[in-house]
Amino acid sequence: MKLLKHLAVLALFFFTFSLKASPDEEARNRLKNLYGESKIYEEFFYKLKSALVSKNAEEVAKYNGYPIRVNFKAGTEYFKNSKDFLANYGRIITSEMLGRVEKQAFSTLFANSYGLHIGLGDIWFTGYCVGKNADNPCEKVKISVTAYNVNYVE
Repeated sequence: MKLLKHLAVLALFFFTFSLKASPDEEARNRLKNLYGESKIYEEFFYKLKSALVSKNAEEVAKYNGYPIRVNFKAGTEYFKNSKDFLANYGRIITSEMLGRVEKQAFSTLFANSYGLHIGLGDIWFTGYCVGKNADNPCEKVKISVTAYNVNYVE
């Protein structure tokens, strides 16, 4: 009888454990609670990460909202367009930043009412309602990078 009780407890434990959401699903639920949806943010994250990791500067530049804010140790600079951003790409996208981007998992993205960030706040992105329907302006959302923080960890 004791063996049956132990087996029943083990079976219940494993059944309960198997129902737990995956880390990615938990992240999706968190984004749905914050922004009403998650799929477009997840897709944006993976596209941006892919462009960064493959060192495709032109593709990265397409994901920015201009003028793009870049916070350097010496102060903040704004780049008006992709041409200005690309001319300064090496100063903005550092090897240290890329290391954090490569390690970033979707499930561990930081998200709050201001947006989402990769790494130690290295890259911030968010969505804006751009729909034309006055009753549902968030029917269409545009996501873009809003800021880069050039962080050096010592």
